[in-house]
Amino acid sequence: MFKLHNPYQPAWDQPKAIEQILQNFEEWNDKVVLLWATWTWKTFTMANIINELKLPTLVLSHNKTLAAQLTTEFKWFFPENAVNYFVSYFDYYQPESYIPERDVYIEKDSAVNSEIEMYRLATMSSLLSRKDTVIVSSVSAIYGLGTAELFMESSIKLEVGKEYDFKKLKAKLLQIQYNPVKWDIQPWCFNFLWNMLDIYSSIEDMVYRIHFDEETIFMIEKKNPITWENIWTTKQTVIWPATQFIQNMNDIDEIIKQIKQELAERIEYFKKRNELVFAQRLQQKVEYDIKMLKETWFATGVENYSRYFEKRNPGESPQSIFDYFPDEFLLIIDESHMTIPQFQAMPSADRSRKINLINYGFRLPSAIDHRPLFWQELEYMLGIKNIDKIKKDLESNQKLNGANPLVGIEYLDKTWRKKKKVNILFVSATPAEYEKEVSNNHIVEQIIRPTWLLDPITYIYPKSWDYNILEKSFKKEK
Repeated sequence: MFKLHNPYQPAWDQPKAIEQILQNFEEWNDKVVLLWATWTWKTFTMANIINELKLPTLVLSHNKTLAAQLTTEFKWFFPENAVNYFVSYFDYYQPESYIPERDVYIEKDSAVNSEIEMYRLATMSSLLSRKDTVIVSSVSAIYGLGTAELFMESSIKLEVGKEYDFKKLKAKLLQIQYNPVKWDIQPWCFNFLWNMLDIYSSIEDMVYRIHFDEETIFMIEKKNPITWENIWTTKQTVIWPATQFIQNMNDIDEIIKQIKQELAERIEYFKKRNELVFAQRLQQKVEYDIKMLKETWFATGVENYSRYFEKRNPGESPQSIFDYFPDEFLLIIDESHMTIPQFQAMPSADRSRKINLINYGFRLPSAIDHRPLFWQELEYMLGIKNIDKIKKDLESNQKLNGANPLVGIEYLDKTWRKKKKVNILFVSATPAEYEKEVSNNHIVEQIIRPTWLLDPITYIYPKSWDYNILEKSFKKEK
């Protein structure tokens, strides 16, 4: 399990804070606030909590930069464990949208950062194969992923001494989105070379070279993709999918049938309202997507049909990185006074954009179910609030734009997700009323710095143009 690289021991407020947090968790106070001051080294305290609880951990941050900093620090604290960085893999992202006031349709446009995509895939594989994982994530944590079950089922386990049919193996690699090599081997590519198979890993910058004696594997090497130096030899390995959005195409005919049925209903809806332009626009767009799905198993904007591929009901919440965690884990919300409001705001913004696309014939109504998790769904999943409390909160919530998170919560209530036991640590120098309320004011302070650093003396002066007051103050100090 976890092994903390610890060249020094906690000091001053740190030992007390660590002890009190652990004591709260042991006494079933599973929600605690860590009130800290600058330079008291909160990350070291968090690392000690992780090391003591021995639970897979998700750390939520409000921006990519801070998440990257935390990942670097946790990698230093846990060099022998799996520490992963899970943020949006877009260097640039322009979502599909429509501005009715100007009659302007904007197509989806994006630039994917392949390195960050590799980090995301490594996160998913670590959670499904290891227990000693620390995941540092941004708001990307609440956005939909392919199902954990299908991601696991789509992986390929290769073992020395076992036989593999080359045609089936090639077909499987293509199915999980690996591409044949054209010139030089690149990430997410594979290449058959007589009695060898090279596969560029989707989760790390390495190439697996598999040696065959006819159809039996007799050696698996892990190589540097630039120098081709052999790093190590192993008897077995797992090839994980090259995409996080693995879709089950076995039921493609049934999926297309359901899409066509929804299309017919929506066209009839527009015709009754005499909105013929919207009906024609939608018919052309969806029929083209259906044609692409039949021929290539892919279409631009295929994520808008995710409800059918994942066999979800209308309003049912999509799977996210939370579903990849086991039934018991630790959740740390860093800078909670900033992170929680950001997570609360994202679903409403996404829904506003989707509603315009649906109302003006650019997408089917089912596209609304390709969405981030509502904060209320997370509150239920993580045991922060029960259904009755959430219902009461929703009565006065005017920011949901017509959405009803209770629909998703009712489906969550019928699944295994509700069984998760989560210890939650809110970390903030200025905790909001929300954190205080849901933790029942279980607040642990970490104020005194182990570095002995003190805040500089600060003077506050009335706003004026009298700069002489600064000189007078300086002389007084001297």
